[in-house]
Amino acid sequence: MSTTAVSYESLSAGALALKLDDNGAFAREIALAGEELFRGIGFVVRDADWDTCSLPAKAIIRRAGESATAQSGGALDHASGDLDWSVTWAITDRGVEARARATSRSGFETSRTGLVVLHALGATRGRPVKVTHSDGSVEETLFPDLVSPNQPFFDIAALEYATAAGHRLRLSFAGDVFEIEDERNWTDACYKTYCPPLGLGQPYRIGPSVIVEQTVKLEILAAAPAIAPARHARPRMEMTATLPALGTSLQPGAIGIGQPEALKALRLGFTAIEIDLSDDDWLAGARAKIAAAPGPLRLDIRESLSGAAGEAIVALAPLLAAKEIVGLSLWDADDAALTAARAAAPGLRIGGGTGASFTELNRMERWPAADYLCWTSNPTVHGFDDDTIGETIESVRDLVRTARARSPVARFQIGPMTLGFRYSPGAATPAGRAQTAPPDVRQGGMIAAAWLVGTIAGLVDPAVETLTFFEPAGPKGLLSSDGRWSPSAHVLSRLAPYAGRPVSGLRWPGVSRAAGLLIEDPDERILCFAHSRDEELPANLPPGVWSRMERLTENGFVAAPTAEFRAQPFSVWWAIGPR
Repeated sequence: MSTTAVSYESLSAGALALKLDDNGAFAREIALAGEELFRGIGFVVRDADWDTCSLPAKAIIRRAGESATAQSGGALDHASGDLDWSVTWAITDRGVEARARATSRSGFETSRTGLVVLHALGATRGRPVKVTHSDGSVEETLFPDLVSPNQPFFDIAALEYATAAGHRLRLSFAGDVFEIEDERNWTDACYKTYCPPLGLGQPYRIGPSVIVEQTVKLEILAAAPAIAPARHARPRMEMTATLPALGTSLQPGAIGIGQPEALKALRLGFTAIEIDLSDDDWLAGARAKIAAAPGPLRLDIRESLSGAAGEAIVALAPLLAAKEIVGLSLWDADDAALTAARAAAPGLRIGGGTGASFTELNRMERWPAADYLCWTSNPTVHGFDDDTIGETIESVRDLVRTARARSPVARFQIGPMTLGFRYSPGAATPAGRAQTAPPDVRQGGMIAAAWLVGTIAGLVDPAVETLTFFEPAGPKGLLSSDGRWSPSAHVLSRLAPYAGRPVSGLRWPGVSRAAGLLIEDPDERILCFAHSRDEELPANLPPGVWSRMERLTENGFVAAPTAEFRAQPFSVWWAIGPR
């Protein structure tokens, strides 16, 4: 799997512009007259456990005046079987057409193989849309504003709508039955139209006699005037609350090398200790971690059945007697398990919800009667490139809005949040469900730090109590195994002491990946700004006097003149000024 920036070819036709991946499978950032219409349109292959398959190839592109065509294809040899695939593109100033074909000689097990459309949030969120179904009937509805737990539209033959900027578009689909889901459930900043329908069951098999052929056609029915970029606008405040407590997480199993030392060095607000009761040695691992953690604790117990959870808490109680406990989370627990936990640990705050993505919480018919609710996230559920990580900061605010709309009185403790998935509860096999993502080479880089700041900014809310990120040390940690601090470690260590202080989440109009935190301390104001995109743009500081400016580097924060402040590629800045 790729963990670097995607290589692409920029193509344009009139006011229409896009970036075609080098392998020709995906067209990204499809924009018209300055408005991003789609995060992407392209061909994807997911194996039986929902892992995204790499599609090595090289697109052949031909340009002719105000139009272009592209062809690509390849052969996939995978544990799920073999697959031959091809994609052809036609791009003009009137639209884009993608055609995909896939066959298998011996059979291929897949959870999804086909064309998808990723509708950009800014162009579509809450917008009216006409959905044409396969029988020719037309449904007039809206793209969801709050995060939809289930598919908002089914049986799609065409979609017609006007974007926020006023462009009128029509998308038509052929070759399969398409439906749409809200990708914000997994923090992607889009809605996704895909095939085949989930109701048919996953995984499914593409047999030797099956030919998969699909077409997606985008037609520009009417174009609105070009948008003037608001590159020099002042930031706006999305939400003001108090800064949540910031912590890190120790995963199930034996405590890792360097973890105790890292926890003491970081001095974060708390440590979350994750427990998997299916591990025969879970208690020994928990004992070592509880002893190693220097400050407040939260315990997170996976898949908590009432009997097992009660017995586990009784066993843990002597170890917790002298500790400050932020909470005891019983992920995927019912009310009986929560009742058993309260009986076994009177006086502790008992949490519920899920150790998986927000979608699992969002799809619960009834939330458990817990003192707080949990979910976790990672920005690489559907893609691994740098830009996919950066885009997720655009959607996290919508998750909190949705949760609060469903329960205005609920409280939330969110995380662990990691670059890769910690385990996969939606996989088809026990081995797939237990699988974790390998370490990401970007863990110790600026991308992770910029994503972290943007995510915190989006999750500022009175209902959010705590945020948990990464591990203390190791390949997935804030510190490397030999003790070197990552940029993310420098950021979290600086922010953690401000927990409980008034803070505002900031956004910069016209710069979709720029986000910040404006902290009000008794004597000074602190700005922590991040840009999560591989481009450089001007950006203005919030109004006021900023007497000291620092820029984050791979080795920590360094002094920088205020005049240097810009939305640089995957950058983080720290500014201080008097109140």
